[in-house]
Amino acid sequence: MKKLPFPAILAALLVSTRLFAIEIPTGGVEISAGAELSGYADKTVGKLEKSDSTGTDPARYRVTITDPNPEKPYLAQISIACANGELKKDDKVLVLVKARATSGEGSLGIKLQLAAAPHTEACGSSEISPVSAWTEFPVLFKVQNPIPEGKAALTVFAARTRQVVEVASVRVFRYPSQTDTANFPRIRRTYDGREPDAAWRKEALERIEKIRKTDCSLVLTKSNGSPLANHKVKVTLKRHEFGFGAATPASFYSSDTEDARRYRDIVDRLFSIIVFENDLKDMWWGENTPAHERTARNKELDQAFAWLEQRNIAVRGHYLMQVAVPGNVTQTAPAAIRRHFLDTTRQRIEFAGNRVVEWDAINHPIAWGGARLFSTQPGLEKLDREVLELARGLTKLPMWVNEDQLFRPGAQSDNTWEYMNQLKKDGIVIDGLGNQAHLHESYLPSPERVLAVTDHFAKVAPRQSITEFDLQTVEDEQLAADYTRDLLIACFSHPAYTSFLWWGFWEGSHWEPTAASWKKDWTILKRGEVMEEWLGKHWRTQVELTTDASGTIRWRGFPGWYDLTPTDGEPIRFQVTMENPSAAASIK
Repeated sequence: MKKLPFPAILAALLVSTRLFAIEIPTGGVEISAGAELSGYADKTVGKLEKSDSTGTDPARYRVTITDPNPEKPYLAQISIACANGELKKDDKVLVLVKARATSGEGSLGIKLQLAAAPHTEACGSSEISPVSAWTEFPVLFKVQNPIPEGKAALTVFAARTRQVVEVASVRVFRYPSQTDTANFPRIRRTYDGREPDAAWRKEALERIEKIRKTDCSLVLTKSNGSPLANHKVKVTLKRHEFGFGAATPASFYSSDTEDARRYRDIVDRLFSIIVFENDLKDMWWGENTPAHERTARNKELDQAFAWLEQRNIAVRGHYLMQVAVPGNVTQTAPAAIRRHFLDTTRQRIEFAGNRVVEWDAINHPIAWGGARLFSTQPGLEKLDREVLELARGLTKLPMWVNEDQLFRPGAQSDNTWEYMNQLKKDGIVIDGLGNQAHLHESYLPSPERVLAVTDHFAKVAPRQSITEFDLQTVEDEQLAADYTRDLLIACFSHPAYTSFLWWGFWEGSHWEPTAASWKKDWTILKRGEVMEEWLGKHWRTQVELTTDASGTIRWRGFPGWYDLTPTDGEPIRFQVTMENPSAAASIK
């Protein structure tokens, strides 16, 4: 049976909406009532035409994109004001967009946002894929950033790809936060390779057994140096050599609250690496930081480093410089900006020392469409290279580039590859490439694409990492769990990856709370169960063995830090690595 491509699956799922009008769930308010569609297209990407109603279709806009701009999809847009009421945090919003594509398959971005600059989005944007038949697409949102009454708009972006699309209507309904949306009309998202018997997954799991495990051995001796022969022991993997981990605030390692204790328990049980979410960014290290704040910051970081070191948990340094201009940089003169990044780079590298294992040296060198970049500002075009040169002179630690949306076709991925390739041509060594992998259910790359893109980037970055994974779904936790599992399996099965980190895991400390794995009350969600199942169970090595005459035990398992429990004597911890899978220890 021929497999349908993802857009065709969506079309099949939505066939009922072509035949029947979507029934609007009760309890909502149409916040777009009384408003009319408006449209705009920049002549650099194409044109927009307004049509009169024909037959049963209302007045509509036709957008013809001849020169797409994936970085600026907003250059062609259709919008409707949502002025009837404010949008509160956690409100549910149902959007119905009636559209079709007359040029094959279309692609439209759907964004609920402030109507005026800075156009802050109320929640993560979504996408729809119109086909030739008129279809009313139901898109469900959950508000994260409140918008005052009369200030919201629903905008449809069309300039991402070459296409001819028509939009007949847009309707927007707001529902209270407590509304159960389980049975609301929506696009049921999925991805290729999700099926339980997918061939790629079987191959990946077999590959994990081959490339992630090794033949380990340990020689045990008594305190007097003689072999501990014929002795029963239990050996349990405590900490992977591979970097499974998450972004965490440094403050959680010294706090004595119940939440902090539960947070640390998860870190200790599941992770082998962490990255401080913000604590080592330049924003806390500028010359304007008061002395008492610097002292408190250093104390908090020292305590966090000590707690993690005691438990053999590695730390990534994030980040030395961001090319996309961060909000904390208030300087305008190039000399002041250069001094800020060079001075704070030195401070952070010297403070962290070898307590970090690598640095995200350059963050967002390409960034999202419309971002302001230091690399385009006169006098700062090579600031990223200056930071790299300084860092190389201060430490031997690996230096990484960190960017988002590498799995997604488009300029951000393509230009990152070109950036890495140019650095390589110029003789600038980059030790690894971080893929932030902030994902939304409206675009989930298949695991096979993930592996193919990884192969592609391996030509310029043999070492790679998923550095900031999170996934936003609209109340489809099973989709989140399935995709988290499959992305985890795919990446762990590829030899280029050295680590896989979530960008937070607890709703009480997460930049996108809807992407958390544990709710604020510590109720575990299905995607959190994936972490417990795969990191805590499937990918654990635990064996009971008996030493031979030379005091040696042998097993095949994942490299990392192990706890050994003898039948008598004190437990000991030892390390085996892929490079050196043999160890020795003495039992007192």
